[in-house]
Amino acid sequence: MVSTTHHEHVVRDRYREREAERVMMKRLFLLVFPLCLTTIALTRISTVFSARDARAEGSVFEEAKASAYAALGYAFHV
Repeated sequence: MVSTTHHEHVVRDRYREREAERVMMKRLFLLVFPLCLTTIALTRISTVFSARDARAEGSVFEEAKASAYAALGYAFHV
């Protein structure tokens, strides 16, 4: 009986800890995404107006999202 209660307590604590990490990840994403979006948009604009004949392909939003998640991966890599 005691071990079952202890096990449930450990599982509940682990769930809360993971949920707290998810919330923190979402909040950090909301902070980092606009920075990545701005950077990538400016890079795309400079590419369009550069002397080179370069074309940017793909979605700016998808690239910003991928960049934000990559940056956050480094933040959680301790």
